[in-house]
Amino acid sequence: MPRYAIAYDISDNSRRRKVADLLDSLGDRVQNSVFELVVSRSMIDECLQRLKELLNEKEDKVAVYSLCRTCEAKRVYAGRVEGITEIGEETVFVV
Repeated sequence: MPRYAIAYDISDNSRRRKVADLLDSLGDRVQNSVFELVVSRSMIDECLQRLKELLNEKEDKVAVYSLCRTCEAKRVYAGRVEGITEIGEETVFVV
């Protein structure tokens, strides 16, 4: 199943909480405002539609990155690693 990274910059606490709750229900938080999701393409399309309903288009930003298999294998994390060692069903190696 495809993997996606979703990053957001949302100024309003209430909207930010709603976006985080939505993404947390679908994937794993790897940074304060970055999630990784292992979902189908149709599910990511549905997620994007739901995100658009939550955002203020003049103030908020969301970026979705599709991670190919080669890119997945090359991910590297550094620093504090609690909570990011397992993402979805795959093991992440931390350096």
